[in-house]
Amino acid sequence: MPVPSENPDPLADPRRVADLLLYRMSVITRSTSLPLVRIFEGEFGITRRHWHMLSLLVEHGAMPSSRLATLCWLDRPSISRAVSGLVQKGLITRRGSASHSRELEVTEAGQQLYESAMQRVGALNGELARTLSLAERQSLNGMLTRLQSCVADIAERAARTAPISGRNKRRG
Repeated sequence: MPVPSENPDPLADPRRVADLLLYRMSVITRSTSLPLVRIFEGEFGITRRHWHMLSLLVEHGAMPSSRLATLCWLDRPSISRAVSGLVQKGLITRRGSASHSRELEVTEAGQQLYESAMQRVGALNGELARTLSLAERQSLNGMLTRLQSCVADIAERAARTAPISGRNKRRG
């Protein structure tokens, strides 16, 4: 098997999977998965999905489950199961009477869990971030902001132009 020649710009001109920006970001994300699972499930008794939903409710305030589903990229059945789990644990509550106008709201217990978990996750994040200098972190932050904006533009274009796969048509 031939060894790939040196690539002067592997991110812009990927020649192997390991050169792909999305692959490298995925490796970093997946590599932190086990420590996060241990924090969320082992210490706090919630899933990463529960954590994501809880953090969005804390940071954005009360909202209907449909809005939360959009922010979490989840379909109705998945959001419904996760909401039920958070309600059963006493971390969120449903506010309002009509099913279409009910909003999800964080309870005091949910707020406390969020704050405790955020400290733990923040410590893990800090350990990772401190491998870079302050100037590198500031530069990376700016780059990530630009990448997120570009991804949003790409996703919007794809939503307007790309056909929906047969698998996704069944959900919609």
